[in-house]
Amino acid sequence: MSYEIVKSIKIKNNKVFLNYASNNVYPRHFEEFESKSLSAILQKDGQDALDLEIMKAYESGCFQRGSNKYVRALHILRHMPEYRAFDWRNNGKDYEIAQKNREDEAAFNAILQKALNAQLPKDKFIISKPYDLQSVYLWKITKNSAKWCYEKIRAKIFNYQEDADGLRHCFNGSENWIIEKIT
Repeated sequence: MSYEIVKSIKIKNNKVFLNYASNNVYPRHFEEFESKSLSAILQKDGQDALDLEIMKAYESGCFQRGSNKYVRALHILRHMPEYRAFDWRNNGKDYEIAQKNREDEAAFNAILQKALNAQLPKDKFIISKPYDLQSVYLWKITKNSAKWCYEKIRAKIFNYQEDADGLRHCFNGSENWIIEKIT
């Protein structure tokens, strides 16, 4: 499936500009273009409708990456219990139920808006493991490995404990990994 890799979303002079590149075109060149459809939504319905439309693009997978409020909201959305009834990533009968639930546009929009307005949890988590009579901390995750460091300050921080648990279950020999809550 093709999607847009979004570097930034800017609003200038009541117009919406996206700095993006398509994921399936090489070499990849990021360019900034005005999104006429998003600009029309902004001009006609306002900022809230624009935020909702961009959030829908991220939720559906049409827009990906970036470091913005929509990516943060998507992360929050995927951890909301009420979103599971609308999650198109479900399989089998749950997928059919999610598709039916998504037909109720008002309810779906309400959940997206709730995620946009929510804050990331204050509790943060890191992963450590014993190594040579001391602890090492998960620093970086690559496709095939986990990299560790001795400095706790450099450890990868997780916003949700279930994300750390899920990662731990992806690796062999991770039964001695310790998930620590940090302040």
